[in-house]
Amino acid sequence: MALKSTAGKILIATPAIGDGNFEQSVIYMLHHDTDGALGVIINRPSELPVEELLPRWGDLATAPGLVFSGGPVETNGFIGVGRAVGTQPEDVEPVPGTDLVTVDLENDPALTGAHVDRLRIFRGYAGWGAHQLDTELSAGSWFTVASHDGDMWSSDPSGLYEKVLRRQSGDLRWFANAPLDPSQN
Repeated sequence: MALKSTAGKILIATPAIGDGNFEQSVIYMLHHDTDGALGVIINRPSELPVEELLPRWGDLATAPGLVFSGGPVETNGFIGVGRAVGTQPEDVEPVPGTDLVTVDLENDPALTGAHVDRLRIFRGYAGWGAHQLDTELSAGSWFTVASHDGDMWSSDPSGLYEKVLRRQSGDLRWFANAPLDPSQN
């Protein structure tokens, strides 16, 4: 079976996910190949301002200017995701098929600011080993949907789960109103 990369797409946790770390999560996929996959949860802003944890990056952070809980892996580390403008330096990693890049937060924010016009900071990430995500997709743990330009930069990130599902067609749209516990339906 050929790999269908989810990079640049959104994963939405199904009620069958069975993992509290991902319940009602909306994950923007940054990377997916035969070696594994990586994404960040975009609908879980924390209450911590970027400028408190990473003061050098506070001025570049897109509103609401909070650090997002990106996932359960490496929660002591941070990932920056920016929207690229113009030519990109070698120290950013493009997300295939999008205008997004991952940003090296060890770099000078002033230099990065010349190449990105939006930035979100994530603490931790969602990660899968080789073929792990493919197995979860086959088991029905995730819905894969197209991302929209505004998803990463939503002014209401906590409402993304319902918003992304409502714009889908057919039965998938129904899940926007589904209870957390399917037995309560």
